[in-house]
Amino acid sequence: MRMINLLIVDDHPLTCHSYNIIIKNACQKKLLPKIHIEEAHSIAEAYEKLKGKKSSEIKFNLLLLDILMPASEKNKIYSGEDLGLFVQKINPNIKILVQTALIDNHRLHNIFKNLNPEAILIKNDLDELTLIEAIKTVLNSEPFYSKTFAKLIRNQFSKDYILDAEDRKMLYLLSTGMPSKNIPNYLPWSLSKVEKRKRLLREKLGVENKSVLALIQRAKDAGFL
Repeated sequence: MRMINLLIVDDHPLTCHSYNIIIKNACQKKLLPKIHIEEAHSIAEAYEKLKGKKSSEIKFNLLLLDILMPASEKNKIYSGEDLGLFVQKINPNIKILVQTALIDNHRLHNIFKNLNPEAILIKNDLDELTLIEAIKTVLNSEPFYSKTFAKLIRNQFSKDYILDAEDRKMLYLLSTGMPSKNIPNYLPWSLSKVEKRKRLLREKLGVENKSVLALIQRAKDAGFL
């Protein structure tokens, strides 16, 4: 089998090193095929390995990507998610495994919809066996989700018909403490439409209390936030 080239991107060198050791040991035990591993500890370093002067040296097949990364103003890449979208443009065949400490349902849902990576691994779920299984599964062209995200996806598939993307965004903005009157600055709605959508959401989610806090709490309980 051809050599697999993997780039680990995480701003914590110790985390990168730990993943590196786990994967190399798995390769030695023949739990995984031969994998050449490189590390990048910043978005700028990852950019250079993927598209800069070093990009001609190696073509990566896999990207193990942390989402919560400090921005690279120089390269106009502001998060790990942005880096993933950039990589998909320059190398559509690369398989992306997201690993993140995020547990916010709204953010995770957006990452799933926008980036659609081959794997999403929540760090609280991540152990040696899960990492190895994720890589093995993705190399077999199948998606892999660690248990926390798999539970979220099951819940979302059963509820997606209730809320559209704009409903979700309104709920998210309200959950940050934004007043309803400011929502039209972020959605193409009038204030009257905001109030109408809030009323419809209360009906859909079974919220009798008219306070925004009650609506937000019910959305959180249902897994939308």
